[in-house]
Amino acid sequence: MSARHRHLGKRARFGIAGVLGVIAVAAAIIPVVRTGPPSTGSAPLDARNVANSDSRPNFVFILADDLDATTSPYWAAMPRTAALIRDSGLTFTNSFAPTPICCPARGTILTGKYGHNTGVLTNSGDVGGWATFAANGNEEKTFAKYLHDAGYRTGLAGKYMNGIEAAPEHIPPGWSEWYGSVNNNFYTGYNYTLNENGMMVQYGGPDNPANYSTDVVSAKSADFIRRAAADNTPFFWYAASTAPHLPLPPAPRDAANPFANATAPHTPNFNEPDVSDKPWWLSSSATERSAVVRATNDWDYRNRMGSLYALDDMVANIVTTLRDTGKLDNTYLVFTSDNGYNLGSHRLVQKMAPYEESLRVPLVVAGPGIKAGTDSHMVAQIDLAPTFLELAGVAVPADVDGQSLAGLLHGREPTSWRRDLLGQYAGPGEDGQDGIVAEQVNNAAAHYLDLPPWIGLRTDRYLYVRWYDVDRAPQVHQFELYDLAADPYELTNLLATPAGRQQNAALVAQLDARLNQLATCAGASCRN
Repeated sequence: MSARHRHLGKRARFGIAGVLGVIAVAAAIIPVVRTGPPSTGSAPLDARNVANSDSRPNFVFILADDLDATTSPYWAAMPRTAALIRDSGLTFTNSFAPTPICCPARGTILTGKYGHNTGVLTNSGDVGGWATFAANGNEEKTFAKYLHDAGYRTGLAGKYMNGIEAAPEHIPPGWSEWYGSVNNNFYTGYNYTLNENGMMVQYGGPDNPANYSTDVVSAKSADFIRRAAADNTPFFWYAASTAPHLPLPPAPRDAANPFANATAPHTPNFNEPDVSDKPWWLSSSATERSAVVRATNDWDYRNRMGSLYALDDMVANIVTTLRDTGKLDNTYLVFTSDNGYNLGSHRLVQKMAPYEESLRVPLVVAGPGIKAGTDSHMVAQIDLAPTFLELAGVAVPADVDGQSLAGLLHGREPTSWRRDLLGQYAGPGEDGQDGIVAEQVNNAAAHYLDLPPWIGLRTDRYLYVRWYDVDRAPQVHQFELYDLAADPYELTNLLATPAGRQQNAALVAQLDARLNQLATCAGASCRN
């Protein structure tokens, strides 16, 4: 057996119960200073936030977790969010997560930088996780830090970044108020701990429905907005529920939701019948990956859709609070996700892949001066930080990779805009280093190795991918090219045959040259 195929024989039986057991062990080592029922707020960390008559706009940033833009009918489970934000705001129909996995995506959102510039390209290890993000100095260069230094009251509730559980007492610079989760039980909805401005607060189980994690984020959101409104301080609030990330169940009140017995959507690339044109890591593990899809996909989908109902309640609560406090008309509401989700496409679950289901994310913005409608410009998570800063009247640092969306939000056509963007991911490679336990299955054999590393170029027509380009010791290189105009479900890799490679050689040379530029870009060179 060749070295590159050897890891494919590594299989494990590790059901959902086993996953939750690991989570419980991790939770047990977190020091809890005090326990108590859900609280709705506590004193801010920074006494500099004082009453004033500042008229700058406010921001509420609502980040879903693993919500895809391509397959799941999420608006059906979020009708109030659709009515309150989508129908009055601007929907970006081509919004992308350049590194489609939780920690890198959140780092990109916070800094406006591609993963190769934050140094975070996966969820753990030497090129991933919160520890790497912090060690590289990124926490001093987030939009929260810049806004806070400019006089904004800033606050976060919920999930911050994978790996923070190793330093549960840590509060990043730039946050006036902090209610961050510090153990992985937060994903389950119950029995988790929050760092509430330096105090560890334990939340209990489903015997008290108010403990449900999304509802706690909702309560924190309303409390923060009321207090910020009372002293007329401009604010930025970051609401980070883990909905619809597995294994979060629906809130108890939503147990009988319309998706409770649903079957996951079957798009043309669902459990793709023929993956012989795909890279070896996928084609060689196709049988096992199909087993994962069959065993978990519908269960996962039902939980995903069911958990969105509470997220919808949270958005409605936030908007109601803004309206009641007189702040709605001067507040930008942003709804998006950290990454997409494969949900059985190409025989994959989870995310991380360079395909459309992983890369595309919802993005809707409502607020002052924004007219309802859609926008088809290619936008990405690197654009969010400069957008927040420009709208707040704060200088955008030169080292930011993204472009502000402020002009697009207010109907101004830019003189130029990107027609391509970089995608990248540094998974564990052949030997399983770093990465995450990516695919869970109950009582069935499964691969627990992550996807291999890749780098890719997503243009307005093509997806071009080079596998193993960001591995620390590249051994294997394979290539994919899809014409998305003719093949939107990425069923036919145009480079899978000698004839295809010859026919597309000139195009690949052009894409290679552009990909090489973006792979090392920084600041202005990413925007050119």
